[in-house]
Parts: sequence; structure tokens; C-alpha cells
Amino acid sequence: MTKVIRNCGVFDFDDSIYGWYALDIAIAAVHAVWWGSPGKDRQSKNNFAAHFLNEFLTGYSLYHVLSAYWIQQIPMLMDYRNICSYFWWLDDWNGDESGLSEFQQAAIAHAVMLISKGQCFEGCDFTL
Repeated sequence: MTKVIRNCGVFDFDDSIYGWYALDIAIAAVHAVWWGSPGKDRQSKNNFAAHFLNEFLTGYSLYHVLSAYWIQQIPMLMDYRNICSYFWWLDDWNGDESGLSEFQQAAIAHAVMLISKGQCFEGCDFTL
């Protein structure tokens, strides 16, 4: 039985781009990890991301099948999305840290720490 989804629309204009289906999935996964992860630590976020993506892809594959190659790219595309977010946080920054919110300051400091250690962003240490 096929389900028809009605009344769907774009919910985030910034993400209304032409790109790979795997990037669409990665963006959804990044937001799921960011807003839905039950833990703050890296391991909890990675476990949550892997679980979310396995469940998401199970449902997604009922309507559209991605090749194994593209599925394997999702963690890398999640990292890409997180790097893009890092630059969005810096978009209006004039170099004066006092002009940033506490959230922006913390997010930027965390991103710099991960980059300096050569680590992926949270939610990207797993493979599919």
C-alpha cells in the first residue's frame, strides 16, 4: 500500500537548494542530532545520529533507493553541513567577540577546537 503525503512544503528557505538526495538526508540528520540528541557528549550524539539515520533510511528506501555509495557519503555531508553552519555563525561577525551571543561564542569555540584536533563535528564519527 502506498501512502500519499499531502500538504507538504518547504520549512527552511536556506535549505531549499538543488543538491544530492544524500545531502537532504544529511541536513535532516544534523538538525535531528542538534535538537534531538538525548545527551550532550560526543558518543551520545554519534549513537543518536547512527540510530536516527538507520531508521530514517529504512523509511526513505520504501520510496526512493539510494546507492550504497551515496549512503556512505551521508556522514561526510553531515560534516559539510556543520562546517557551513560554522560560517553562518561568522557571517555578520566584525572580529569583535563581544558582538556575538553566548551561543555563537560557544559554538565557534567548539568548532575551532574540533578543527584544531582534526576531528569531525558531532554526529559524524560513524559509518553507514
